[in-house]
Amino acid sequence: MVMEKALYAHLAGLLSYPREDIKSRTDECFKALASSGVEYPPEVGVELGRFQKDLEEMPLDDVQGVYSYTFELSADYSLDMGYHLFDGFKRANNLATVKTMYREQGFPFDQIAKGELPDHLPVLLLFLDFLREKDATLMKDFRQSFVILAMEKLNKNFEKNVKNLYRHLIGAIYRILEKDVKEAK
Repeated sequence: MVMEKALYAHLAGLLSYPREDIKSRTDECFKALASSGVEYPPEVGVELGRFQKDLEEMPLDDVQGVYSYTFELSADYSLDMGYHLFDGFKRANNLATVKTMYREQGFPFDQIAKGELPDHLPVLLLFLDFLREKDATLMKDFRQSFVILAMEKLNKNFEKNVKNLYRHLIGAIYRILEKDVKEAK
């Protein structure tokens, strides 16, 4: 299942601020999906294809604008996953817990996060990759108790935003994680 590891890393890369290589990163994500050895629901490929098609039709400046507006200016679409589950003190406590877990597992959070919070979705995906080789039980528990619950709410928020190209990417990631959570039970 090493290729699934690559899939999570590719998904995390697609959620970073879009640069000139976003289209080639999408191609690499398709390759990782195809070679993952996991039979994901067909909707995953459909959603990634829609994301790729939208990328082809939009200039990079527009994609960057959509990214900034969506993920940086709208709380409903925040990539900081704890926001979708907790308020106030509970969220702060969750952030501290996640960061402690990173430290205990030897995950290089400061180098990877580059100023993002511990519950930032791309960081979580990279952490899940990291755990695959170290602690499959912790990975399974973390996906089930936190990541998928937050992704479900984020995905529901995106279902109302039908014109946003990132709706497709979030939908694909949600379906991948959902399948992986069901398989791990």
